[in-house]
Amino acid sequence: MDKYSSKHIFGPLPVTTRGQSFHLNTDPKNEKLLYCSGPAVVVRDLKNPAQCYTYNEHTANPTAACFAPSGFYICSGDAYGKVRVWDTINDTHIIKYEGDALGGAIKDICWSPDSKRILVGGAARSSRTHCFMWDSGTSCGTLHGHGKDVNAVAHSPARPFRAVTASEDFQCVFHHGVPYKYAETITEHKNFVNSVRFSPTGATFCTVSSDKRALLFDGKTGKLAAELKGDNGTAHNGGVMGVSYKIDGTQLITASADKTVRLWDAETQQCITTFEIGNAIEHQQLGCLWAGEHMLSLSLSGNINYLDESTGSVRMIIKGHQKSVEAMEVAGNKIVTASFEGRTVHWDRDTGDADYFEGAGHKNKVIDMKVLDEKLISVDIENKIIRTPLSSCVMGEDTSAVPSQPCYLSVHADTGLEVYTCIDKEIAMFKNGTQISVTKVPYEPNGCAVSPCGKVLAVGAKSDPKLYIYDIEGDSLTQQKEVSLSGPLTEIAFSPDGAYLGAATTGRNPLLLSVGNDFSPITHCWSSQSKLLSVAFSPDSRFMAVAGIDSNILVCELANPMDRALKIVRAHPLATISRIRWIDNSTLATTASDFQVRQWTLDV
Repeated sequence: MDKYSSKHIFGPLPVTTRGQSFHLNTDPKNEKLLYCSGPAVVVRDLKNPAQCYTYNEHTANPTAACFAPSGFYICSGDAYGKVRVWDTINDTHIIKYEGDALGGAIKDICWSPDSKRILVGGAARSSRTHCFMWDSGTSCGTLHGHGKDVNAVAHSPARPFRAVTASEDFQCVFHHGVPYKYAETITEHKNFVNSVRFSPTGATFCTVSSDKRALLFDGKTGKLAAELKGDNGTAHNGGVMGVSYKIDGTQLITASADKTVRLWDAETQQCITTFEIGNAIEHQQLGCLWAGEHMLSLSLSGNINYLDESTGSVRMIIKGHQKSVEAMEVAGNKIVTASFEGRTVHWDRDTGDADYFEGAGHKNKVIDMKVLDEKLISVDIENKIIRTPLSSCVMGEDTSAVPSQPCYLSVHADTGLEVYTCIDKEIAMFKNGTQISVTKVPYEPNGCAVSPCGKVLAVGAKSDPKLYIYDIEGDSLTQQKEVSLSGPLTEIAFSPDGAYLGAATTGRNPLLLSVGNDFSPITHCWSSQSKLLSVAFSPDSRFMAVAGIDSNILVCELANPMDRALKIVRAHPLATISRIRWIDNSTLATTASDFQVRQWTLDV
């Protein structure tokens, strides 16, 4: 076994901040959706959003990205003010240019229509906008005039070239080019200007602001031409965060913190349709994009909404994670994941379609989860246990609590046993949802695993290099053995046939013990480059997979411990892998701090 391939990438959602606009972009053919999320630049297919790939080569989190009008390149900028121009055609995404554009985070990027110049804006102490040649980095003029961070930039799509920048200083600056030079300061807005976009013909450009207004300007002169007004005299009842034109320039959409998206006639400035997204704070709209036949908006929750003009409603929602994924389990054709803030998602493992668990779910970090009798057992950092039927995915009807903050969870299907290790040197056992015992131990427990027979419990110590083996006798635990190791353990698992005990360790080497040989260590040659966090056995007990901080996966064949392990290098680039699980005997699933779920096919 020496081959593997990436099967699926279930992409992350945009990372949003309340009150801050977010820019979505598309390619010239209007087939792809482009945005940044955590350490990745994400490119999704607009017709099938589950198809996506990511670019993970920035040393700081990317904050803005834009396709070149040619479609062959993407320019992405990061939190350090550095830009990278990279190829979109090849799978390796060869870099064409890298350089420092600003002294702070880049908030928006725009190309000139000839794909030769790149305009960026963002946060910096001095110059907050910059325009340069894409291949050499040579400056294309002087853009200035703002006293605070620049939120958005726009370049006219046709000659004569014009550039507009929008800022938190309540102003827009209009520039003539090329080379670019200051022409006029636009002072019509009375609050942050969140976005600016030119119409596809360049005849007009629209600015939107937190003052609830959306203004149209002449694209050649920069003079105010019209204002979009609703029934209340402004474009929206809340700050306007985003704007995007239809491809023919006859209509445009605006997104607002008042939880609506409005469709406007560009010529008459009349509102045609108002899309009501929801009533909760998470439904505030922070951005929008009109890409061909697809009309999109972005919610504060990170959800990407597909809007239906004919019905005035949301026809589809892209869901997922926008924070580090901490726990994962596979249940039939579902992959269930939970993230740092408690969001729990179930995915179709084949199509990537995602939906959220409903009801009174977790409100904080989910520590661990397991599947038991068609129920998802999950426990969070606030000691709360939730047992959720996978048939309904409605949380909150069956809950209880562990005595202190949990570390890991293990279950046994035949007996209905749940075992929780807790930081207050306790091991708590539940049966059929009811607590049956709490055992005090002289060490701080960490990972735990119940054997397939349900009679043995293995517990690792968090700080000491020891493994403790217990006999499960009714509602009590009796220590059977103490195994000294080279380093402390994290996650522990028994192989499905009960012949092996495997563990991820804080050292570089995974642990493998022979259960039938009194838990004696099996000598092997497998090693990682850093701390391991997760371990899992294949359903046929042939392979053990481990992963951790170095973003690599090791797949070890148990029958040949002296053969080298298959290494999946940079499985989650620049991220820590939190969980690894087997879907079947040749397919792995992984989650990580990059908010993504990935699947891998092994040639076994």
